[in-house]
Amino acid sequence: MRTAYRLPVAGIGTADHLRTRTADRHQPGDIAQEHKAPAATRHNNGFLTERLLPVAPDYCMDEDDVTCINLTTPESFDYLYRSAVNYARLLDVRLPFPKKSRSRCPRLDIARLFEVMDNLVPESVNLEVVEGRLAFCLYRHHDWPDHTLFWLPLDFTKALSTPVRRLVLEFIRRFMLHHGMQDLKDTYYYEMACDDLESRPAYDEDITPREAKAWKKLVESYEKGGIDRMLKRIWKRPFCSGFFRKLTEHCPERENERGLLALVKEGMAFIGKAVPSIMSYQYDWAYEEEPDFRPVPLYEQVMLVYSIRDVLTEDMMEIFNSDQRETYCLSPVTRMLLSPETDRLFSMDDFPERFARWFGKFTEYIERHF
Repeated sequence: MRTAYRLPVAGIGTADHLRTRTADRHQPGDIAQEHKAPAATRHNNGFLTERLLPVAPDYCMDEDDVTCINLTTPESFDYLYRSAVNYARLLDVRLPFPKKSRSRCPRLDIARLFEVMDNLVPESVNLEVVEGRLAFCLYRHHDWPDHTLFWLPLDFTKALSTPVRRLVLEFIRRFMLHHGMQDLKDTYYYEMACDDLESRPAYDEDITPREAKAWKKLVESYEKGGIDRMLKRIWKRPFCSGFFRKLTEHCPERENERGLLALVKEGMAFIGKAVPSIMSYQYDWAYEEEPDFRPVPLYEQVMLVYSIRDVLTEDMMEIFNSDQRETYCLSPVTRMLLSPETDRLFSMDDFPERFARWFGKFTEYIERHF
């Protein structure tokens, strides 16, 4: 699905020289009109006083390296118009775009219809390319915390007793698989942080040889050491059998572990067959094919890390914060494509809001107690 978001012409423009704007300009049919000097060809220059309508370029999509499909055709406008009329009927209102107001340019009609829909519905509106044709897309942003990283660590599990550690790791494994999370090594932030830690001691005089040696050892652990093995292990076989039964029955002796398992049980509401994935809410509402700075995707805001305390992760956070100042983050969005057969109004749930609240409690508890 591709976004045809930015429309070069938002509607039919007004002429630069309307007759009503100049008091001393003669109107057509005015019998007092003075004689005009003809051009050298002996023909009056009528085209100089006529109203010139703007010509909007067609929106085309490259199907391959050779074929280009024009999406602003009469058929495309008809599909959008029928979709708009149908949704207006569901809203129990009349679409303020009568058929007789159509022009000879489908591209302009689509732009005008887009403006009508944008003013008609309470949601935001985009034009999307779906299966080779344009379609209206209604969308609305969820209430999502700004400038917040939902990075789930693993290192704290070393401080847990063996039964609790296996339960927590199995929960994390199921949680990340359900939500399609990736780990930090799949991002370019990780590569940049590794390069920075390896090169910085050469030019930063404040870094002691001991710090440089510790950084080198940390990067090696991420690359081919214990951290690398732990990150790979989380993707593989389960950490325990009878997970649901053991999670219900086990009661740890330590109070901090009992509180942690209570949050794990609460987090079970965010995995399962009928539960959506947080990544399914990702939508780039301002998509560009070649942006100056790419937006920060949701899967880099919600991901698995080894630690949130080591120097490599802190370096990644600094790079992330730098990127945020140049671009925007893709926060969860509920969207709905319209068609002439749409039979329901736009609606949205509160899953991302509940997800963010629980995730925040879970990671905060980890930082305080482990």
